[in-house]
Parts: sequence; structure tokens; C-alpha cells
Amino acid sequence: MELRGADLLAEWKAGKFRPVYYLFGEESAAKADAVLKLKELFKADDFNLREFTGEPNSQAAAAVTECLTLPVFAERRLVIVCSPKLPAEARAAFAEYLKSPSPTTTLVLLSEDKKPDRKDALGAAAAAAGAVGIFAPLSLDEAVERLTAEAKKAGKELASEAAALLAGEAGTDWSILAGELEKLVLFVGKEAKIGTEAVNPCLGYRKSADPWALERLVLSRDLKTCLVHLRELFADAKPEDVVFRSLAQIRGGFLKQLKAKRMLKAGLPQRDIEVRARIFYDRDFFPRLGRVSEERLRRDLRRCLEVEADLKSKSWLDAKLELERLVVELCTPSSKLAAI
Repeated sequence: MELRGADLLAEWKAGKFRPVYYLFGEESAAKADAVLKLKELFKADDFNLREFTGEPNSQAAAAVTECLTLPVFAERRLVIVCSPKLPAEARAAFAEYLKSPSPTTTLVLLSEDKKPDRKDALGAAAAAAGAVGIFAPLSLDEAVERLTAEAKKAGKELASEAAALLAGEAGTDWSILAGELEKLVLFVGKEAKIGTEAVNPCLGYRKSADPWALERLVLSRDLKTCLVHLRELFADAKPEDVVFRSLAQIRGGFLKQLKAKRMLKAGLPQRDIEVRARIFYDRDFFPRLGRVSEERLRRDLRRCLEVEADLKSKSWLDAKLELERLVVELCTPSSKLAAI
């Protein structure tokens, strides 16, 4: 079974602990927080908690032995293997154990990979015996929501525009955003509200490139600039690291346009639409929206989903080439598409 961070937390709070959790994803801070929360909710004492932080091959056998040990004056034991890189020998040992895991032990394994490899026997064994946890980077909307919620806990009201500006500049990695939010709270002092005017003077981390530029370029249907931007994105990263993030951004942009178009049709004023659809610092959003039909937006959304499904199910496809082909198609006028 595959679960997200919120799903894991919900079942731990409910007192449900599976035989194994194999945690994946790029959000290392979120994974670390999840392990801390699990330890807190599990309430294992020193007799029933073991953590392995050394070389995994040499410690795999000892970790399996700990998993097979009965709990001491308790119902369950918690065993945590902290190494994010498990070599083949260690993975094989844990996969063998998970064929018949102890019903009184919860084993936690960490991985720095984004998701399990389909050929990895340990990933399959963990999914069958317990759960695979995925800690993917936050979307812009998720980052805004979390920033505003955490600010509220600190006694501050963070404007949505300020949260969006902060996430747009610093990215959506929560380990970075949490630090920036802490500085913002200190920066405004006794002020109850945090607006956009406080973000730029306080921002200490700024990405070298706008993470949402591709979304705006595709919505503008600017083919030449889109391809130049894609070339820059691919220059310093693995294709698979770029493609799915880019597809999510493009799809999110089209969804935002589709929602806005339907709200306009329902008679909502632009300002209300900007707030509901989280349209910040994009003066050209509504002019662009007026140039595209709802039918075209539905078609483009469908093509994004089709390409993403193909890339996930057909490993032989060239991810970079498929994304470039999609962008060409998305930037082609409807009249020319009909003729193809």
C-alpha cells in the first residue's frame, strides 16, 4: 500500500501501526518529522526502541534480529533503520524478513529515492507487508496552505499573497520555507498580520530561477520561449526530475484557467476569482484566459494526463522528448491542430 504523509499521520494518531513503513521522497525534512512523530505516538521505551544509524550492510542482520525479538513489558517494538541508502545486501535481508514479519514489531526504513523502483524486491515486500510512504515536494497551493496554517499557530495572519510570494521565491521545500517563515514572524514583531511588504526584505533564500515560469510560458502559448526555458531546465538536472514536476505545473496552470473561466461564467468578480484560484502577481492571467476556449483547456488537460500516464507505464519512452512534443502541441493554435 502507498500512503502520503498525512495518511501515515492519521493512522498513527488512530493507534494503527503496520509491520513496516518504507519512506520515500525528496522531502527529507518531512520524512524526518514523520519519524519523530511516529516515535512520539508509538511511545516505545528504551527496551522497545532500537535505531540503526551505521553502515547498513553490517547492521542489517542485527536489525532483523531486533525485529524478531519480542517486546519487553509492552505490546510492540519499534525498529528504525536511518540509512537513506540501503545497498543490495541489506535490501535482500530486509526483503527476506518481510516475507513473514513479526506481528509485534514496526520496522521503519528510509530512502532518498523519489519512489520505489518497480524491480526492487524490498519496495514490493514493504508495500505488501505494510506501507510505502511518499513524501513528495509540496505543490504551490499546499505550500501556501501550510505556511498560512503554521503562521496561525505562531499567532500571525499570513496573507495568501505573501505566502504565495514566499513559496514562489524560495521554492516549496518545507525545510527552507519553515526557516523563512520563522524569520518573517520575528521580522514583523508584534504585528498580527504579515503582508507582501514584509517578504522581500526578510527573504534570505532565493531560487536562481522562477519555479513557476514554465507554467506562465505555456499558458501564454509562447513556443520559442518555452523550448528555450525547457533547455535550461534540462541542462542541470536529470530528465525524470524535470519532466513530472513540469507536467504538474502545466496541468495546474490549465486547471487554474478552467476554474477561473467557469467562475467568470457564474458571474464572480475578478478579485474573488483571484483569491479562490490563488492567482497572484500575474497581470496577464485574465487577458490570456479570454483568448482560450473551455473546450481547448479540457483538451490540453487531457493531453497532459495522457502523456504523464504514458511516461509512467512505458519505460522505453524518452521523457525529455515527450515533454518537448507536448509543449509544441500545447503551444500550437487550435486551427492548426485541427489540420494535423
